[in-house]
Amino acid sequence: MTHVWAMIEQAPVERHGLQVYSLFVLYFLLTEGPMSGYELAQLIKERSHGHFKATAGNVYPRLHELKEAGDVEAGEPTGGRDKIVYEITDRGKQTLRRGALEQRQHVENLLKMIEHVAAVIAPADGSS
Repeated sequence: MTHVWAMIEQAPVERHGLQVYSLFVLYFLLTEGPMSGYELAQLIKERSHGHFKATAGNVYPRLHELKEAGDVEAGEPTGGRDKIVYEITDRGKQTLRRGALEQRQHVENLLKMIEHVAAVIAPADGSS
């Protein structure tokens, strides 16, 4: 079975960052407990103060990818609208950890570059 992160690597460059971010957010939110796609979309809107307009319609396809990769499990449909609740698996938690560690290195490298640039172009008198 193709792993989710490998599928992302094949995505067009302009979509790559957004796809990685959206998957990372879903993994992270699911560590808080089982949720439906609708609940996840609402949390994304709430926590981003409306900057990200997630909908169940764009969250569910991502959840399906995570399910196919074995990183989340889907419960049986419940309620009047056949609500499906998703839960992160142990494999999903490991995927999240690996992804977080990988992104951490990218962020640390970026910070080092910023510090280097700031030092190189610092004013001669030492003021900022």
